Amino acid sequence: MARRAFALLLLAACAGCAAEEHTTVVARPAVRAVVAPPSDAQLLAESQAACTSYGLMRGTAPFDRCIATEFAARRPG
Repeated sequence: MARRAFALLLLAACAGCAAEEHTTVVARPAVRAVVAPPSDAQLLAESQAACTSYGLMRGTAPFDRCIATEFAARRPG
C-alpha cells in the first residue's frame, strides 16, 4: 500500500515537471532609414579627392577626365 501511495505521489510530482512551454516568435518588418542622396558639391569633392589619390595633377586633361568619370560613377541612378 505504501508503495502504491509513493508511486502516485511521484507521478503527481512529475506531472508538474512535464508541462510544455511554447515560445512564439513574431517577426517585425525591418525599419529602413531614409538617406538623402549626396549633393553635387559632395560628389565633386569626393571625385577630386579620388583623382588626386591616383596621382593625377590638377589642371591637366587626364585629371579632368578622371573627375568626369568618377563623378558619373558616384552619381546615384
